[in-house]
Amino acid sequence: MAKYTMEMVLEYAKIFPENADMGNADGAAWQKKIADDGGQYLVNAYFTSQDQIDQLVADGLQTTILGNPRIIDGNAEYGIGKYLKLKRPVPDAIKTFDNKGKAVEVNYGGAPGVVDLRNLPEKRLWDFEEDGAVGNGSTAMVQFEVYSRGAGVRLVNVGITNLVEYVPMTNEDDQLFKVA
Repeated sequence: MAKYTMEMVLEYAKIFPENADMGNADGAAWQKKIADDGGQYLVNAYFTSQDQIDQLVADGLQTTILGNPRIIDGNAEYGIGKYLKLKRPVPDAIKTFDNKGKAVEVNYGGAPGVVDLRNLPEKRLWDFEEDGAVGNGSTAMVQFEVYSRGAGVRLVNVGITNLVEYVPMTNEDDQLFKVA
């Protein structure tokens, strides 16, 4: 298992218990799967240089997973416009199988560590109530693991270096359903 720490630009940062993606038991099949699995923490982590991608590929990261690209073309305004979707299960322990087919429970989940690195050398844990959610375009040092011969990728820690305030997406239609 290789561990990497890279400077990245964040999008869709659902990295706290308060904003984790819990899926939708009544939604589409993929939303039901997330709900059935207990939810997930996730973030689209945009690369800030091609060298980062080249290093991962040289180290064995599989560039496709189940026929889909692992490194995804996204918003050109973030980093170099290419990102890696990093996830981590909400439940601390997950059930899986060892290489002999025996059911085992392993701890690969739980909330990632989130640290405020904006005032280095001082650093502190991020406080969701005090500091809020992380908005699109925020920059961070992102730590993740690559495992299973480059097939698996798991979010480990996030260190926020520059915060863009989170602004919930709303539109005029949303106001129709809002009761004061």
